[in-house]
Amino acid sequence: MKKLMLGLGLLGLASCGGGTGDLTVTTYGEDYIEKQIPATAFADGWSVKFSKFLVTIGEVKVASHDGKVAAESTGAKVFDVHQPGPVTVESFPGLPAADWDTVSYAIAPSASARAGNASAEDVELMKTSGWSVFVQGVATKGTETKRFEWGFPTNTLYEKCEHPNLGEGVTVPNGGEEMLQFTIHGDHLFFDDLQSPDAKMRFNALAAADQAGIVGADGQITLEELELVDLTQLPPDQYSTGGASKVRNLRDFVTALVRTLGHYRGEGECAPRVR
Repeated sequence: MKKLMLGLGLLGLASCGGGTGDLTVTTYGEDYIEKQIPATAFADGWSVKFSKFLVTIGEVKVASHDGKVAAESTGAKVFDVHQPGPVTVESFPGLPAADWDTVSYAIAPSASARAGNASAEDVELMKTSGWSVFVQGVATKGTETKRFEWGFPTNTLYEKCEHPNLGEGVTVPNGGEEMLQFTIHGDHLFFDDLQSPDAKMRFNALAAADQAGIVGADGQITLEELELVDLTQLPPDQYSTGGASKVRNLRDFVTALVRTLGHYRGEGECAPRVR
């Protein structure tokens, strides 16, 4: 049965007496996703190299706090941010030249998603599995190697995006073009705290889940094995939930970290809303 593939539609407001400019939205996985997370970045000496990092991005919205919308997308696209980037998510030509202080986007499953830079096979994988994020990679420490392939159905809206130096939202220049980026932080998958700004990257507990897993140590860490690790079994100074509810095991913990992947213009932040 054929399914209707919804394109990324654009809605633009007419300029109210002012000029217009163009806006290009990109996404990027940075060196940690494109190349590797080195052992020096981990508190316990592991390194991680991704071979695939799929995200489904949609619901891009550029607006003002009083509800005026400059541009909005419908539909969603699947991107492999392991591939060299940045890569264009959407181009919005002819927007009203102004300060638009409200930018948001979603990383959410979409049954009608189409390809950004992902292959047709990867798009189909995300759609049929109901995933918004899929990661595949290898972790290494000395002679020890652990593989992982994790898919997540998380639905997160990233709102009120701002950059510490550039401020809230984005400014569309009169007669020019502005670029903004939805940056994906792959290192967040390995943080040992859900709230603390001093969280460290660790992999020991994830690796140990394979040792005590469903089929024993086969070198493959599954989400089902992570689910068997109760957080109370881990060192008391690691894997703090910060009071987050329903986070009881290592699978819950990593799933909660997935919701922190989305950033803005590098180190900028958005407010993630669980849906």
